[in-house]
Amino acid sequence: MNKIQREPLSDRAYEQILEGMADGTFAPMQPMVIRNIADSFGISATPIREALQRLVAERLLVQLPNRSIVVPQMTAERFDQLLPIRVALEGMAAELATPHFTEEDFISVDALLNRIAETTRTFDARLYLRLNREFHFFLYERCGNPELLQVIEGLWLKVGPVFNGLFDTDHYREHANDEHRNIMAAIRRGDAVGAREAMAQDLVLAAEALLPRMLRPTAS
Repeated sequence: MNKIQREPLSDRAYEQILEGMADGTFAPMQPMVIRNIADSFGISATPIREALQRLVAERLLVQLPNRSIVVPQMTAERFDQLLPIRVALEGMAAELATPHFTEEDFISVDALLNRIAETTRTFDARLYLRLNREFHFFLYERCGNPELLQVIEGLWLKVGPVFNGLFDTDHYREHANDEHRNIMAAIRRGDAVGAREAMAQDLVLAAEALLPRMLRPTAS
């Protein structure tokens, strides 16, 4: 996590916690220990406490009866419901972004994909999750539609906490960056529809790795 250095600290803490939820730093049902987070961010406990209470009020975090604050649990059913929405919207963002890519953008993404590839060799799951999010939003931010980007950001807040299980699956770890390169190959050749389809495949591959780890309702 990055150190927070500028005021207002509670707002900065809020944004950093949101980022951690979206990239899988904070897992479902993981207690949000104020002192640990404050130490990671390099600030006092008060702005962390204020940020967590704000996130509870917004129903992005949950306060349990014992007063601990956690990331909500994700069930397989809920993830299944979110997946087609993500496929449609994130695929659309990749399609819209395709004509906006510059040669400088391609150079930046190539360097990013090389860093992602290195994490798959070193088993650095935390860095992979951060770089994976950076890759996706590098694309989405070029879609030219701020409203679409905002909706996608909200979806990642819901599903991001479960991403920390991705590296537990050998097949995903070995092939995840293949899908990223397929997306970029389509964008480089100006194939917007191909970029959308490759993005959908990337999301489905991740879902196939994650769904077996999620809770399913028991039969009554």
